[in-house]
Amino acid sequence: IWRSGQDQVAVIKRQLQLCLPGVSIFLDVDDLLDVSALESYIEKSAVVLIFLSKGYFFSKNCLREVRCSEQNDKPLVLVNEADLSKGGIALKDSR
Repeated sequence: IWRSGQDQVAVIKRQLQLCLPGVSIFLDVDDLLDVSALESYIEKSAVVLIFLSKGYFFSKNCLREVRCSEQNDKPLVLVNEADLSKGGIALKDSR
């Protein structure tokens, strides 16, 4: 139902919390109170997970996340959704 991948990322967050009790995981749709503070959340993060979906590349805020992650040399974890019916994108098309 979500073509942006938000539902899949919520599942990843819950699974990580189960596997790593006490870990702090920021998910913008859950935790971002002010979009103008987006970069400060990235700067405070140890690792950034980017969920590659078709919608990701059309979002100005997602592109802000990528730029800030790169500028701050954050380690990236890339997760690709390949199922087009779930907002996926072929890996070759995400380059």
